Amino acid sequence: MVRTVLVPLDGSPAAETVLPYVEMIASPTGATVHLLTVVQEEEEASRVGKTFTYLEKKAEELRARSLSCSTEATAGDEAHVILAEAEKKGADLIAMSTHGHSGLMRWVLGSVASKVVHGTSRPLLLVRAREPEERPLAQIDRIVVPLDGSQLSLSVLPYVEEMAAALGASLVLYNAVLPLDIYPGTELTPVRAGGIIDDLLGQGRSFLAQVAGEIEARGKVKARSVVTIGFPVDEIVRAAQEVSAGLIAMATHGRSGVNRWVMGGVADGVVRRSSLPCLLVRPEQASQEQA
Repeated sequence: MVRTVLVPLDGSPAAETVLPYVEMIASPTGATVHLLTVVQEEEEASRVGKTFTYLEKKAEELRARSLSCSTEATAGDEAHVILAEAEKKGADLIAMSTHGHSGLMRWVLGSVASKVVHGTSRPLLLVRAREPEERPLAQIDRIVVPLDGSQLSLSVLPYVEEMAAALGASLVLYNAVLPLDIYPGTELTPVRAGGIIDDLLGQGRSFLAQVAGEIEARGKVKARSVVTIGFPVDEIVRAAQEVSAGLIAMATHGRSGVNRWVMGGVADGVVRRSSLPCLLVRPEQASQEQA
């Protein structure tokens, strides 16, 4: 269950794009929202004062919506401070925009977010920054969960199931069958190639059907599955659009599954390509291996 959400802000409207999603998650879970801005040590006192005023204003807006909210402004390197604060607060989720820039404290959130992705073992919600006049955010009624068949990729499920249950969302489990022509020197007759693809599609469907059945047996959320042929990043982005998903959730380091994905690379590609919010959960085993 999400109990504490850390939200880095740089003072820009683009960075604040994440706040409606934070409210969407914190309201049903009762999580405390902790707003954080990183200031530079050489900043003038007047600018630091504006930072505190800004954070308190945003906190009051959230409190007015019955959310528990705290604030902090700390000096240092942006990514390092965010990672340290997540540990200090025991954050169950770090939520931040990915392309905010030129805000109150002049961050470039795309760069900061990238460093946080690679530096944290905590779940991370990344929301693509948008301008206020752009289309309103979508409700999270469906969550696409890409799975490659590995146990590491499956490790995202407990966290995602809890979040889906809190949001009243259903899960769409997804698997991509890699095209055969990616293997150099592979020459197959159309009949033989078709047979292999059918076998791979069958394996993917069987795997996802089993996982979906186990999820529904736990009684928290509904789940269904989708399997297509193609390159994972392209197909995940397309499938999420086709099922009108509000969120893509995936593990970041699963590998060697049914179709030999490398989830770390796929997750990175999906974050860069999709306009949807992406929830990245690092499997415990991968976190221990990196430590």
